[in-house]
Amino acid sequence: MMCCFRILLLTVLPWKLVTVDAILDNNSYRFPKSVKLKDGETFDYIVVGSGAGGAAAAARLALAGEDVLLIEAGDDPNQLSRVPAATMFLMGSDLDWKYETISNNVSCLSSIGKQCRFSRGKCLGGSTSINYMLYTRGNRKKDFNNITTPGWTFKDLMPYFLRYEGLQDLNQLPPSSRFYHNRTGLLRMEFFSDPLNPFHFKLVESFRSLNFPYNPDVNAQSQIGITKVVGYVYQGERMSTARAYLAREDVKEKLKVAKHTMCTGVIIDKNNIAHGVTVIQGARSLKLYSKKEVVLSAGAVATPQILMLSGVGHADHLKSMGISVKADLPVGDVMTDHVLPLLLLKVNRGKDKGISDKLMLLASNLEQLPELLVANQGALSSNGLTDINIFANTYCYDFEDRKLLKVSSDGSDCTVPNLQIINSFIERNLLPLVKPLFQQTTGFNDNVIEQLSEANKNSAFIVMSPVLLNPRSSGTVRLSNKNPLAPPAIYPNYLANERDVDDMVRSIRIVEQVAETHIFRWYNASLLQLVLPGCPSYEVNRNKYWRCYVRHMTYAVFHSAGTAPLGTVLDARLRVHNIKNLRVADLSVLPEVPHGNTEAVTIAIGERVADFLLEDNK
Repeated sequence: MMCCFRILLLTVLPWKLVTVDAILDNNSYRFPKSVKLKDGETFDYIVVGSGAGGAAAAARLALAGEDVLLIEAGDDPNQLSRVPAATMFLMGSDLDWKYETISNNVSCLSSIGKQCRFSRGKCLGGSTSINYMLYTRGNRKKDFNNITTPGWTFKDLMPYFLRYEGLQDLNQLPPSSRFYHNRTGLLRMEFFSDPLNPFHFKLVESFRSLNFPYNPDVNAQSQIGITKVVGYVYQGERMSTARAYLAREDVKEKLKVAKHTMCTGVIIDKNNIAHGVTVIQGARSLKLYSKKEVVLSAGAVATPQILMLSGVGHADHLKSMGISVKADLPVGDVMTDHVLPLLLLKVNRGKDKGISDKLMLLASNLEQLPELLVANQGALSSNGLTDINIFANTYCYDFEDRKLLKVSSDGSDCTVPNLQIINSFIERNLLPLVKPLFQQTTGFNDNVIEQLSEANKNSAFIVMSPVLLNPRSSGTVRLSNKNPLAPPAIYPNYLANERDVDDMVRSIRIVEQVAETHIFRWYNASLLQLVLPGCPSYEVNRNKYWRCYVRHMTYAVFHSAGTAPLGTVLDARLRVHNIKNLRVADLSVLPEVPHGNTEAVTIAIGERVADFLLEDNK
């Protein structure tokens, strides 16, 4: 939701004097060219999906001297994806699968068709090319402890976090952080640039006034507190896995990449041995073969879809689709995802002229435009307020005394957060200019878009997104039919468990108290109260209003996990049960979504599967 008025020049002003592609191409990194495949071609390994896990796995195998084919349904990410400030405009774009979902009628009620948005990257780098670039690994104490499969504790994954991490700003962290980081990994990272927004500092101070500790490094000893998060950025530009792994010269020399190529299934013989994949490239249907193994890394939606199309899944479901059963496994079950209620904190900044006046001022000085569009200069290399994150356990917050505690009265572990607040900023008068684009990005219906636009005429917004880190509701992924080109049937089922609503309302109460701190009182801050069908007014019943609000303004974080999990579907080395030479390496392998942003662990999974493959196929 972060917005930058400079990027809006590309969408709201009728200029053809300059384009992002023309300006950035002078400082370009080159992705691998696409290969034209031949029917019957054979490779050592075939990796499906070039996102966080797939790019890492394919690159490591290629660097080890293996003959590897990486299959990607999309193309290269566009030049705009390199600009951190442009992230808002990537959701709902051609780089997004834009999956439709099935409504459960208790969440996303103010989204178009009551469908929860389900964005996934459709390009090299996958979602790492369109996400908000936040590097958080999760909770060292809690995450992965519930995995009954041996060898998947946080301690087991730590070497893989360190292997790929190339943190350029380690000197900006305290000495105690050095044990938890690495400078030399393939994926370079830095702190985001200063967004030149006064609320960047004021957010920190407002939470500190409520006894939230400042935590300089949530990837070290503790995850709790308010922090400035390290980003997947380098020299002011996005560092996707496409750039970190696939654009390397030593990788491009060895790795074969097939773009615009859709995997339609795994070739599994009568002895349940995987021998390759079927794909569609252009108008051609092809069979491709692997001498060693196939790795599915297409994400928590597409990986279970490919498995089911190949005969791996619930027998009853596959038979109903007319698909021969190869392995009766619980594929597509218990999908969990982070979810949030979108909150907008209205702030009035006195004599601020708003976005329209800024655009007109810049329009009168066109010669500055190229400089403003260079990604590694100024606010464009920032993601606004989004790198300011807050992690806390809401059951360790004292609402009467208005402060975060270290000890909970109900026995909750205060070191394990159930809340992550991610922030962004919308300039005053921005939304009336870009209503269609904003609706494309968020998926909210006309009623909500109109109310937000009207309120934005008088106030800027701090978008505060309180992410539910331990969702109790779960959904499913199934086939809609046996046509491999048909999108899957995705049933997120957000907020089916009432306790998720309880936790969201507790988070909102904390945000209300943030708005009442002396820092935000100076800006006449208040949470925007929308008029929503079936919801009582805020004045009549505040608690019931917010419980109704979260069911209307539900927004997915696009971190779904658990659709091909360790234990029930995979063994400890990510091999599919009862199918030889077939593995999975993406977020679907985790039984539960971790307590933080998921790119970090997914890359670690890709790194680890490469080790498994090289060790097991000596």
